[in-house]
Amino acid sequence: MFFSLGTLIATFSYIFTKKIYVRILLKTSFHEYKNNSKLSLKVKIIIQLIPIFIVALLFVSLIGYSRLIKEKGEIIFKLYDYEITEALERDIKTKDDIVGLLDKIVLVSQGDEVFIIPPSDGQIITNSGFPQLSEFFIKHMNEIALSTDGHVFDYYGVDAQGIAKQVLIDDQIWVIGARYLVGSDETLTFFAISFAALFVINFIVILYFAKTLTDDISRVTQNLEEIASGVDQTFEKRLVITSNDEIGDLVIAFNKIQNLEKRSIEAIKEQQAILIEQERLASLGQLIGGIAHNLKTPIMSISGGIEALKDLAYEYRDSVGDRSVTDQDHREIAKEMLTWLEKMKPYCAYMSDVISAVKGQAVQMISTNSVKFTVDEVIKRVELLLKHELKRYHCILKINSHVDASTEIKGEVNNLVQVFDNIIINAMQAYDGENGTIDLEIVRSGDNVEFTFKDYGKGIPKNVADRLFKEMITTKGKNGTGLGLYMSYATIRGRFGGNMSFITKEGCGTTFFISIPCITYGNQEEDK
Repeated sequence: MFFSLGTLIATFSYIFTKKIYVRILLKTSFHEYKNNSKLSLKVKIIIQLIPIFIVALLFVSLIGYSRLIKEKGEIIFKLYDYEITEALERDIKTKDDIVGLLDKIVLVSQGDEVFIIPPSDGQIITNSGFPQLSEFFIKHMNEIALSTDGHVFDYYGVDAQGIAKQVLIDDQIWVIGARYLVGSDETLTFFAISFAALFVINFIVILYFAKTLTDDISRVTQNLEEIASGVDQTFEKRLVITSNDEIGDLVIAFNKIQNLEKRSIEAIKEQQAILIEQERLASLGQLIGGIAHNLKTPIMSISGGIEALKDLAYEYRDSVGDRSVTDQDHREIAKEMLTWLEKMKPYCAYMSDVISAVKGQAVQMISTNSVKFTVDEVIKRVELLLKHELKRYHCILKINSHVDASTEIKGEVNNLVQVFDNIIINAMQAYDGENGTIDLEIVRSGDNVEFTFKDYGKGIPKNVADRLFKEMITTKGKNGTGLGLYMSYATIRGRFGGNMSFITKEGCGTTFFISIPCITYGNQEEDK
């Protein structure tokens, strides 16, 4: 009993202090084992199930005790039956003879008593002088025992039995018998209380064990769900090791996976940045070729204007001191010079815009400056940068805007210009050198600005369309990288918080839809 009690105390000390240890570990977290010692989950389960074995042992003991009580009662019954039968075989004729038997019957144990019940007044006579027969005992004796084998039982829960026999004296029936104890109330009470207490404790232990086990697994599950839902995109979160068992191994494996995933993501981002830069430079090179061609006209015009100004300057120099040159002549020379300057001004403005646009596109696409720009600004840049490309591919860009030109979008304008350039250039190439039209429609939908690019070219094959935004794929063979639309989609989603989709039909054309949040009045106030 003492061994069982000690085992139970040790088990509960382990189980209920585990929660305290876990809290300490969560505050002083470490992510790797400090030593190689390990207590397996199987051993922990066995330890935490010890109370079940104790309850089972107690239950078996209780059954064994009941069986022993039954056998003991039958043995004592036979002993008293023999003693009383021996005593009654003597010559019993009077009351004194039968009362004298009280001291002649040998008691099995000290708490037993021999009793006699007279037929007249029913006053019970015992060897102790203090009758202990209960009403239930007497009733069972009169109604059942005397008509059977004489074996008497006391009330339920009382470990007392007895034997009773009838004796005929002077034509009157006397009853003689013995009441004996087969167990103690203290023992039965101890078993009952112990069983009930251990049953309750065991139930609590099982619930607690199930909770601690599920808590450890839930921590891993929660972190996996955060990664799957995109909450922990940095892969910085680490699980705390709270046990040195199989659950701890699972936590370590999870943390290792986190480290590997983080390194893989960083490597992918580095490669992605390189690919973006390569695509940007390739696109920029193509645009610069067209821009250089466009700059020839204004440069030649400015050069012609400079020559005209030079001639007028020489003419004015030669007229100085010449009395034949009137004031009106001087005014005419000045007027011609101003006229040529006015002609040169638009070409200079055009060249300035081209240089600004090219300079903007030369900025690395990985720039994350949080700025804003208007819809009108992005459209003008696209028109300026693609002017030569549209002529080269014999295409016309029709812009139909239904939004306020001053509508603002948050982000880097050059990023969006690069996306639009990619889409429009792909649309031009879809005509395979034939004349074509590209429609750009701009509308406002709630807090978003929606751009729709539509061409009527050859369309995109289904096997390419299914993978267009998922991987780098191209229909241009060795002349294409597949980066343009792939990175355009990533730019719209990641840098503008918008969405990009398309519909296409081979032989009929392709339509791209881009939806980007615009700055509303409330957002403008926040930015200020």
